[in-house]
Amino acid sequence: MMGALRLAAPFALGMALGVGGAAWFLRTSTQAEAPRAASVADLARFETFGLALPALGVDRSVRVYLPPGYADCKDCRYPVLYFMDGQNVFDAATSYAGEWAADEVLDGLHEKHGLAVIAVAIDHGGEARLQELSVWSNPEFAPTKGEAFLADLIGTVKPAVDARYRTQPGAATTGIAGSSLGGLMAHAAVMRHPEVFGRALVFSPSYWFSPAIAEETASKPLQPGQRVYLYVGGSEGDGMQPDAEAMAARWKATLPEGAALQFLAVAEAGHNEAAWRAVLPEALCWSFAPACEAASPAP
Repeated sequence: MMGALRLAAPFALGMALGVGGAAWFLRTSTQAEAPRAASVADLARFETFGLALPALGVDRSVRVYLPPGYADCKDCRYPVLYFMDGQNVFDAATSYAGEWAADEVLDGLHEKHGLAVIAVAIDHGGEARLQELSVWSNPEFAPTKGEAFLADLIGTVKPAVDARYRTQPGAATTGIAGSSLGGLMAHAAVMRHPEVFGRALVFSPSYWFSPAIAEETASKPLQPGQRVYLYVGGSEGDGMQPDAEAMAARWKATLPEGAALQFLAVAEAGHNEAAWRAVLPEALCWSFAPACEAASPAP
């Protein structure tokens, strides 16, 4: 956790197809680089604070990564990316399944491209995780509390972050990222609240959860300016990749001018943090384009 990451060479593309603002990619899997240990200087850029979430009626920890140079640039303001399942985002020690190493990925992108983003990771609710991240209903997993979580994210967490840090609070510079059920939350947030979220990283979404997801997606197009990166692994289980491909096609069918959708399927990749970590650098670069297309900053 919390060290500099050397970005791996780009994966070999198996197939690429771009249509309008949408792009589809299939590629073979790759081994993600292991997280590195933190330095004392790195730790100064991490903060954790608690918030009462009134809609859910719980207290929850919020973990914040600040980009390199944040403390020295008093006039700088930064885009923000909100992650679900905060225990798994920065530190393997707080996760039961490994980490995304989002801090190392962002440090590496800052070093290579000058990309500077504040990352905010909201902890999941343990045994309540499934209900809290469920926006659409499934009778086997009732009751759903996803609407309350989303209300707290928009009405409590985001205002607290905007007040506490030098953010760029507009939708064009605010993103949401999640995997599995967290991917469903990212999907719902960017679709239902385009005035808040202009970017979404929807990783390995559990589209099997409810047929209502497909119905709503078909009737609610993305808005101009929004960018959605939809990813799935080819070895995540029966139906995961076909469901994601079908969902990407639904969004593409109504994609307005000025919106962008990128779909990526990685052959042999499983449903785990290592797979999501491997894709994260490219997803971040694409989501916050053209930041990574610029020349690298001078040393």
